[in-house]
Amino acid sequence: SLGEIMAEYSSDEERFSALVNFFKDNKNTFLISLLIASVFLISSLGYKSYTSSQNEKAAELYDAWLLSNASDTSVADNNVDNFNHLQDKYTNTGYAQLARIIRGSALAQKGQLDAALEEFNELLKASSGFFGNEMLNSIAKINIARIELSQNNFSNALEALESFNSNTEHPLVYEVKGDALIGLDKSSLALDQYALALKNTQNESEQSILKMKINKLNN
Repeated sequence: SLGEIMAEYSSDEERFSALVNFFKDNKNTFLISLLIASVFLISSLGYKSYTSSQNEKAAELYDAWLLSNASDTSVADNNVDNFNHLQDKYTNTGYAQLARIIRGSALAQKGQLDAALEEFNELLKASSGFFGNEMLNSIAKINIARIELSQNNFSNALEALESFNSNTEHPLVYEVKGDALIGLDKSSLALDQYALALKNTQNESEQSILKMKINKLNN
């Protein structure tokens, strides 16, 4: 190493000469390292600039779509062009994914469950991966599970929540799992999930509902 080489020499002149020779002998290595560092820096700056530009354009489309939503009386009457453009060009931005949540929720409220399920599945894909959004990904999974549960697709509901960490501490995840297990006639396992949900919620209304479900299974 460079430190070991320098330690072999007693005078400053010898150390300086050794240092020059060391860099001469290893110039290709240093040039390659410098090139790699430069490429990484340029790529990082370029990605940040690209991301910023994408977000700005996505924000404009999102605002236009949201404004059109406020004046419409039906999901079917939404500004389809703005929504589609937002999803086609900027699907990985938070704006596009938030629009999916809003649209999917509105469709579910209107009873259009298949269409809502499609939106949340698209959200799941867009928010997954290394550059994904963990929070929006979780929202997608929970909503997929709730829709599947409402259609008595109990196994599908459990599958949607399967990737959640066993220590997620999210009461809704435990509760939906419990409801799905009830549908599959697995009362004992459902009780465990309800107990975890009760343990992890501070909401009194949710606590009351969970206690009712637990009492019903115990009686």
